[in-house]
Amino acid sequence: MRDDTTFIRPPGRPKHTDGVDVQHKILVHASRLFMDGGYEAVSLGSIAQATGITKASIYYYFSTKADLFASAMEWLLDTIHRESQRILNGPGSLRDRLGHLTLVRLQVPQTRFDFSRVISEAEPQLTVEQQQRVRRSLDQIATLIIDKFHEAAQQGDIRSVDPVLLGHSYLALLNVAFAKNLQGQPLFPDAVRTSQELMQLFFSGLAGS
Repeated sequence: MRDDTTFIRPPGRPKHTDGVDVQHKILVHASRLFMDGGYEAVSLGSIAQATGITKASIYYYFSTKADLFASAMEWLLDTIHRESQRILNGPGSLRDRLGHLTLVRLQVPQTRFDFSRVISEAEPQLTVEQQQRVRRSLDQIATLIIDKFHEAAQQGDIRSVDPVLLGHSYLALLNVAFAKNLQGQPLFPDAVRTSQELMQLFFSGLAGS
């Protein structure tokens, strides 16, 4: 049975735990559990247990499981977008910056996932507004990558190719790097080597240069 029944919010705001905002803790743990197990396999009870709070505290902030999922995905994707923006706005060639971003994504467990797959599984349970919120956060990451390819082409750093094609091709390769075997272990556990090989493949092709 799905754990998404609306709960009447109790009076008063739950206290902070060890100085950490309760709502932030819920989002951190919920995003990890949802990305690791998928929407259906995760209950609000398991999130409460992982967070170290009561289900009533979760319901204070999020009226349903779908509401929590949408908020957790939005928070995680927005966090990834801000970090990606910081890296891609830094110094160096596009290849260097994209290589740095790839390495970070491969090294941080919370980002080694196919977001589209997890979101697609949950969408039948989400409202239209919740779907739009999550998809908007997902799309902004692609838009950032596309814009950087467009800028690099305008500056002559790369040859002129449709930046939308380049952006989605890079993200597709990144999802391949997140692949796991039947036991749930990463097929490409060496983040440094994998990020280097992805950049070589993406920028130089199989023939190399």
